[in-house]
Amino acid sequence: MLSLVLKILFGLSAIILTGMTIYGKMFVFRKKKPQFVSDYVAMIALFMSVYVLTALALIFVLPTAHAKSMMFVFAVIPFIIGHMATYNTEKYYTAFQILLYLISIGYII
Repeated sequence: MLSLVLKILFGLSAIILTGMTIYGKMFVFRKKKPQFVSDYVAMIALFMSVYVLTALALIFVLPTAHAKSMMFVFAVIPFIIGHMATYNTEKYYTAFQILLYLISIGYII
């Protein structure tokens, strides 16, 4: 039961993060109102926290070592991507981040 709840929470947070990232890149981050953009980024950070924490919680719940290692990769890779991204390569790493969210959704289903 706990694993099912964590899987649903992980999948929902990944879906919301994917949608918010795509919508943000298309519309929000071009706006001239810094307060609105700041609030939007704070919401992304909140859902990113839920995504990472549920991935870490799933490490303790899932039975196989392969599943545990995949959840660890899903929990850590957003921080590695953020560390490697620069201003010039931000578009590519954002696309890679969205692809990672989609792969994690597919994996958890």
